[in-house]
Amino acid sequence: MLKCYLELRSIQKEIGKRVLLQDKEPTLITRIGGIDMAFLNNSACVAYILVDYSSLKIMYQQTMMVHLSFPYIPTFLCFREGQPIINILNSIEYPADILLINAHGIAHPFSCGCASYVGVLADIPTIGVTQQILCGTYQNPKEVGSYTPLQYQDKSVGWVLKSKEGCNPIFISPGHLMSLPSSLKIVLKCITTHKLPDPLHFAHRVANEEKNKISQLPGRIKECFSRVRL
Repeated sequence: MLKCYLELRSIQKEIGKRVLLQDKEPTLITRIGGIDMAFLNNSACVAYILVDYSSLKIMYQQTMMVHLSFPYIPTFLCFREGQPIINILNSIEYPADILLINAHGIAHPFSCGCASYVGVLADIPTIGVTQQILCGTYQNPKEVGSYTPLQYQDKSVGWVLKSKEGCNPIFISPGHLMSLPSSLKIVLKCITTHKLPDPLHFAHRVANEEKNKISQLPGRIKECFSRVRL
């Protein structure tokens, strides 16, 4: 068990070294993706949502039911959720310019949250957005729309944003091919009336709707795949 633990840590450290905290070649951002998962026993529904960056209207969505072979262990989330996310990215028809993932990016003890893991292995720009802190310290933002830096080991690893009145803040960190300023700017652009940025809010809703449908099916739950174009 210890050997496996050390091997996985080694993989995380190596991926963390490959993270690039700079924006990919400057192009016009037109499509933003969001990915979230809903869990059902040892399976999960992965939902990918693509929205128009200017209007935040849903352009495309896809879900995939997967079996989870890795247990939930804090700081090792990338090995549980990373490959299912990469699998759905490999199957989609319409990729995003930038992908928001309900996970941490570099705001991780080894700079290898799931958003960084996916970004490096898939070679795409990613941003992590979560509702729970994993590491670091911060001053609590007080007003809606205000934000403060998230610090870890004397470095800025992300942002803490109060996105909605009466709610705890959300935590934003670049995953890969994304700078700290751009990660904040893009998430702020995607916040409307929900606590999470719209692509993730929609992905969370769709993942849970699909999970609920599957949970009501008779018999053993099998791996399945569904696609919907809007």
